[in-house]
Amino acid sequence: MATRTLGPGKLTITNTGKGRDFSANVTKVQLVASNNTDDPINFLDGSQDTSTSTDWTLEGTIVDDFDTDNLSAWCFDHSGETMPFEWVPNNKGKIKWTGKVNVSAVSIGGDVKSKNSNDFSFPATELAHSAYTSSSEV
Repeated sequence: MATRTLGPGKLTITNTGKGRDFSANVTKVQLVASNNTDDPINFLDGSQDTSTSTDWTLEGTIVDDFDTDNLSAWCFDHSGETMPFEWVPNNKGKIKWTGKVNVSAVSIGGDVKSKNSNDFSFPATELAHSAYTSSSEV
């Protein structure tokens, strides 16, 4: 039977000594494809060269917390760094996505007396998917 629900799963952005588990602080995660088609190049013989490329971003929504080690502060501290990531959309599913993201600063705060959330969007490269087996199945 297909696993169709996002979560429970995990999202980690890792780098030796600097890694961070985003799983308990995000309410939305997705890999977003942006397909680009360049204008065709016309050749004298009547042929054309058209190229298409896909740019990816890892996007989601972070729920704010105001502790000293909050996720928005971590993003601020590591803004501009490229780090590997792993995203398991559902622990009972059979797929995981990996690649590298360029971390950027994320907004923090919002309405007073509210649980605020802010969106993030990190450019992603070297994307791959592979089989996932949860540690409870090993």
